[in-house]
Amino acid sequence: MGIFSRLNTVIKSNLNSLVDKAEDPDKLIGQTVEDMKAEVKRARRELVTTLGTAKRLAKKVDELEDEVEGWEEKAVLAVKSGDDALAREALRRKAKLKTEIEATRGRANQQASSADEMKDTLDKIEEKIEDLKARRSTLAAQVRKARESDDPSTGRYGSSSFDELERMSQRIDQLDSEVEAGALLEDPKRADVDARFRKLERNMEGGAVDDELAALKRRLES
Repeated sequence: MGIFSRLNTVIKSNLNSLVDKAEDPDKLIGQTVEDMKAEVKRARRELVTTLGTAKRLAKKVDELEDEVEGWEEKAVLAVKSGDDALAREALRRKAKLKTEIEATRGRANQQASSADEMKDTLDKIEEKIEDLKARRSTLAAQVRKARESDDPSTGRYGSSSFDELERMSQRIDQLDSEVEAGALLEDPKRADVDARFRKLERNMEGGAVDDELAALKRRLES
């Protein structure tokens, strides 16, 4: 979200400058276009990185699933050899890998979702940049007219294009707030609760492994 924070700063700074009668609106709109283009270019690079991370995590899931199959085969071999202790160890490692798979898959999905949301936002921003470029002279004239009227009812900028930019800025603020709220959940109490659940899972793991070993034996006997 860092890139969106920078983009939001550009949008807010330039929109606020439009109400300053000392600023040339035509030049300011042109500068807004250039600033936004530069930030979008940086964001596209970040998007590629996010997509790369999602793909790497998805590949990791495939690799872990192959390892799960390998430990299943080793558990079968151990049962056939009459070594239940070795079979339990193989099944224990298999269970641990399956837990890792779920966590990795969750991170991969999260990265892919973030990339989709980022791309959608950037596409909309690029559309707005093109609109600002095409209507630069018209928008500048509207800003001058709004300044001259000194009538609040005419709006701050006198154009729906600027209103849409303000709404986009508010949306970016919302995205940043959601990320910040997520970070606040990482508190010491949560870490303690997670540790207690991990301990509980370890205590239950032995029974689950014994159940799977019994099921494996029944399957091989049938």
